[in-house]
Amino acid sequence: MPQKLRPGTRATLQVRQLMPGEFAWIITLFDPETGNVRSTNYSERRYGSQDEASSAGKAAVLEFLGGGGQKSQETKPRS
Repeated sequence: MPQKLRPGTRATLQVRQLMPGEFAWIITLFDPETGNVRSTNYSERRYGSQDEASSAGKAAVLEFLGGGGQKSQETKPRS
């Protein structure tokens, strides 16, 4: 069962080009007390443009932070 995020948890969003015309997002969550990485989450879906991946990644960040750390069905967490 995933742990709840603490208030103040920060997130970074990166969009990476995997191949020409194929993009994915990476979200890193940081512990608010230590600043250490709490988890890294990758999109399983591949997007046709950087803008599309960025929009989906922003929505995933809001879901992570607003959902208290509950995983999106699209994400694959890496700790």
